[in-house]
Amino acid sequence: MVFTVGSKMYHPNKYNNHFIATTTAAIIFTLAIMAASNMATPAAAITTTSNTTTTYSSGIELSPKPIYQEHIRDVSETLINQTHAQLIVAGNGTLTLPNSTETIRTTSTGSGIVSIISTFVGKEILTTEDGSENATATSYEIARSNKQEGIGKGIAIAVIHTNSTGRLAPLDGMILAGQEEFQPDGRALITFWEWQSGIPLPPTTTTTVVEEPSMMKTTTTNTSTDDTNATRATGEGQEQQVSPTIPAPLLE
Repeated sequence: MVFTVGSKMYHPNKYNNHFIATTTAAIIFTLAIMAASNMATPAAAITTTSNTTTTYSSGIELSPKPIYQEHIRDVSETLINQTHAQLIVAGNGTLTLPNSTETIRTTSTGSGIVSIISTFVGKEILTTEDGSENATATSYEIARSNKQEGIGKGIAIAVIHTNSTGRLAPLDGMILAGQEEFQPDGRALITFWEWQSGIPLPPTTTTTVVEEPSMMKTTTTNTSTDDTNATRATGEGQEQQVSPTIPAPLLE
């Protein structure tokens, strides 16, 4: 999914200077307020009473090996307005599930919205080569590109859902993190690792679907009721065949 709108490849770089300048000014302003607050506080009022050490994670933990790798290309691009376009993409990839050495080959199709500042959100359907199983990946991406060389890179996250009870079943609810590398020919390579959050997935729940009454059954019941009422109207409990009433125009 190359981040283009129309025939142009857009760069977030030109927006970065404004963002950096604004952020720097905000940081300086915040530090000035903190310094003034410390100067105004009497020394006797500053006390340290905390003896508790808080341990934070050292970084983002990912699976040792990639879960999914895919070569993808743009199929079509439709402008929505001056800042956004819709992309249709297709690709081929390989899945390697945790605790497994089996490689599952997949094909994929997807669509999403790309912006002028190189952000993307979309969905992609991954299907096994034999077509027996599939999964849906919802992805979010931010990229930076080099317009002159026609290359770029993006960081991405995705969550996968599937109703499969076969080989793709372990993917359900899995959160992935990775990167995408754009090539001058319009193709890209996506590599995803599983995010090791340390939080187990919630247990699955079974939803009972109540089937609505069939319209055909309702029509049959109504017809039987009408026939019964018509038979009773003849009197003396005699059953007679009731002919349907034909509108006058059809008799002429």
